[in-house]
Amino acid sequence: MVRHLFSLFACLALISGFGSNEVGGPSVAAAESSGYVSEGKRDPFRPLSMMRAAKPDPVKPQTPLQRYELGQLTLVGIISRIDPPRAMVEDSAGLGFILTPGTPIGRNGGVVTDIRERGVVVEEWHTDIIGERHRKEILMVLASDESEFQP
Repeated sequence: MVRHLFSLFACLALISGFGSNEVGGPSVAAAESSGYVSEGKRDPFRPLSMMRAAKPDPVKPQTPLQRYELGQLTLVGIISRIDPPRAMVEDSAGLGFILTPGTPIGRNGGVVTDIRERGVVVEEWHTDIIGERHRKEILMVLASDESEFQP
Protein backbone atom coordinates (compact mmCIF):
# COMPACT_ATOMS: atom_id res chain seq x y z
CA MET A 1 0.00 0.00 0.00
CA VAL A 2 2.80 2.41 0.88
CA ARG A 3 4.51 1.63 -2.42
CA HIS A 4 1.39 2.47 -4.36
CA LEU A 5 0.95 5.77 -2.53
CA PHE A 6 4.61 6.67 -3.10
CA SER A 7 4.40 5.92 -6.83
CA LEU A 8 1.14 7.90 -7.04
CA PHE A 9 2.75 10.96 -5.42
CA ALA A 10 5.80 10.63 -7.67
CA CYS A 11 3.60 10.57 -10.76
CA LEU A 12 1.63 13.60 -9.57
CA ALA A 13 4.85 15.50 -8.88
CA LEU A 14 6.16 14.77 -12.37
CA ILE A 15 2.90 15.73 -14.04
CA SER A 16 2.48 18.97 -12.10
CA GLY A 17 6.10 20.06 -12.62
CA PHE A 18 6.23 19.06 -16.29
CA GLY A 19 5.51 22.55 -17.64
CA SER A 20 7.57 24.60 -15.18
CA ASN A 21 11.07 25.81 -15.92
CA GLU A 22 12.49 25.08 -12.48
CA VAL A 23 12.05 21.31 -12.61
CA GLY A 24 12.65 20.82 -16.34
CA GLY A 25 15.90 22.79 -16.51
CA PRO A 26 16.70 26.11 -18.17
CA SER A 27 14.15 27.62 -20.51
CA VAL A 28 14.65 28.15 -24.23
CA ALA A 29 14.91 31.90 -23.65
CA ALA A 30 17.79 31.34 -21.23
CA ALA A 31 19.58 29.18 -23.81
CA GLU A 32 19.13 31.83 -26.51
CA SER A 33 20.51 34.58 -24.28
CA SER A 34 23.70 32.64 -23.51
CA GLY A 35 25.47 34.27 -26.48
CA TYR A 36 26.47 31.03 -28.21
CA VAL A 37 25.61 30.94 -31.90
CA SER A 38 25.83 27.51 -33.49
CA GLU A 39 25.27 28.65 -37.08
CA GLY A 40 28.21 27.87 -39.32
CA LYS A 41 29.77 25.47 -36.80
CA ARG A 42 29.71 21.72 -36.99
CA ASP A 43 27.80 19.66 -34.45
CA PRO A 44 30.47 17.99 -32.24
CA PHE A 45 28.14 15.06 -31.58
CA ARG A 46 27.56 14.29 -35.24
CA PRO A 47 30.02 11.94 -37.00
CA LEU A 48 32.13 13.44 -39.78
CA SER A 49 30.91 10.77 -42.16
CA MET A 50 27.38 12.21 -41.94
CA MET A 51 28.60 15.77 -42.59
CA ARG A 52 30.36 15.10 -45.86
CA ALA A 53 29.00 16.97 -48.80
CA ALA A 54 28.26 15.13 -51.98
CA LYS A 55 31.49 13.83 -53.43
CA PRO A 56 32.55 15.65 -56.54
CA ASP A 57 32.68 13.57 -59.66
CA PRO A 58 36.10 12.04 -60.09
CA VAL A 59 38.17 13.57 -62.84
CA LYS A 60 37.33 11.72 -66.01
CA PRO A 61 40.47 10.96 -67.98
CA GLN A 62 40.49 13.08 -71.10
CA THR A 63 44.08 12.41 -72.10
CA PRO A 64 46.12 9.21 -71.89
CA LEU A 65 48.33 10.83 -69.21
CA GLN A 66 45.33 11.22 -66.91
CA ARG A 67 44.82 7.45 -66.82
CA TYR A 68 48.05 6.89 -64.87
CA GLU A 69 48.98 7.53 -61.26
CA LEU A 70 52.10 9.68 -60.98
CA GLY A 71 54.01 6.76 -59.45
CA GLN A 72 53.43 4.70 -62.60
CA LEU A 73 55.32 7.22 -64.75
CA THR A 74 59.08 7.63 -64.95
CA LEU A 75 60.72 10.90 -65.97
CA VAL A 76 63.32 10.00 -68.61
CA GLY A 77 64.31 13.28 -70.24
CA ILE A 78 64.17 17.07 -70.02
CA ILE A 79 64.82 19.76 -72.62
CA SER A 80 65.02 22.99 -70.66
CA ARG A 81 66.75 25.40 -73.02
CA ILE A 82 63.76 25.92 -75.30
CA ASP A 83 60.61 27.90 -74.76
CA PRO A 84 58.45 26.30 -73.42
CA PRO A 85 60.63 23.63 -71.78
CA ARG A 86 59.63 20.03 -72.36
CA ALA A 87 60.01 16.75 -70.53
CA MET A 88 59.36 13.12 -71.41
CA VAL A 89 57.82 10.48 -69.16
CA GLU A 90 57.40 6.76 -69.82
CA ASP A 91 54.95 4.24 -68.47
CA SER A 92 55.95 0.69 -67.47
CA ALA A 93 55.43 -0.56 -71.05
CA GLY A 94 57.89 2.01 -72.41
CA LEU A 95 55.26 4.26 -74.00
CA GLY A 96 56.51 7.87 -73.94
CA PHE A 97 54.58 11.10 -73.36
CA ILE A 98 55.74 14.71 -73.85
CA LEU A 99 55.07 17.21 -71.04
CA THR A 100 54.95 21.01 -71.19
CA PRO A 101 53.86 23.42 -68.44
CA GLY A 102 50.07 23.23 -68.14
CA THR A 103 49.80 19.58 -69.23
CA PRO A 104 47.19 17.63 -67.22
CA ILE A 105 48.71 14.51 -65.67
CA GLY A 106 47.61 11.86 -63.19
CA ARG A 107 44.27 10.64 -61.88
CA ASN A 108 43.98 13.32 -59.20
CA GLY A 109 43.69 16.27 -61.57
CA GLY A 110 47.39 17.13 -61.52
CA VAL A 111 48.88 19.81 -63.75
CA VAL A 112 52.54 20.29 -64.71
CA THR A 113 53.46 23.68 -63.25
CA ASP A 114 57.21 23.84 -63.80
CA ILE A 115 59.92 21.99 -65.71
CA ARG A 116 63.34 22.42 -64.11
CA GLU A 117 66.84 21.25 -65.03
CA ARG A 118 66.50 17.97 -63.14
CA GLY A 119 62.81 17.54 -62.45
CA VAL A 120 59.17 18.31 -63.15
CA VAL A 121 56.81 19.90 -60.61
CA VAL A 122 53.22 18.62 -60.64
CA GLU A 123 50.50 20.37 -58.63
CA GLU A 124 47.52 18.36 -57.36
CA TRP A 125 44.55 19.40 -55.24
CA HIS A 126 43.18 17.01 -52.62
CA THR A 127 39.96 17.25 -50.62
CA ASP A 128 40.25 16.02 -47.03
CA ILE A 129 37.56 14.35 -44.93
CA ILE A 130 36.12 17.68 -43.77
CA GLY A 131 35.83 18.96 -47.31
CA GLU A 132 38.71 21.46 -47.33
CA ARG A 133 40.92 21.53 -50.40
CA HIS A 134 44.70 21.34 -50.04
CA ARG A 135 47.39 21.88 -52.66
CA LYS A 136 50.15 19.31 -52.98
CA GLU A 137 53.30 19.73 -55.06
CA ILE A 138 54.97 16.59 -56.32
CA LEU A 139 58.48 16.62 -57.75
CA MET A 140 59.28 14.02 -60.38
CA VAL A 141 63.06 13.68 -60.76
CA LEU A 142 65.03 12.18 -63.63
CA ALA A 143 65.44 8.43 -63.38
CA SER A 144 69.26 8.78 -63.34
CA ASP A 145 69.11 11.37 -60.51
CA GLU A 146 66.69 9.52 -58.19
CA SER A 147 69.53 7.99 -56.14
CA GLU A 148 70.83 11.49 -55.31
CA PHE A 149 67.44 12.64 -53.96
CA GLN A 150 66.68 9.58 -51.80
CA PRO A 151 66.89 10.33 -48.04
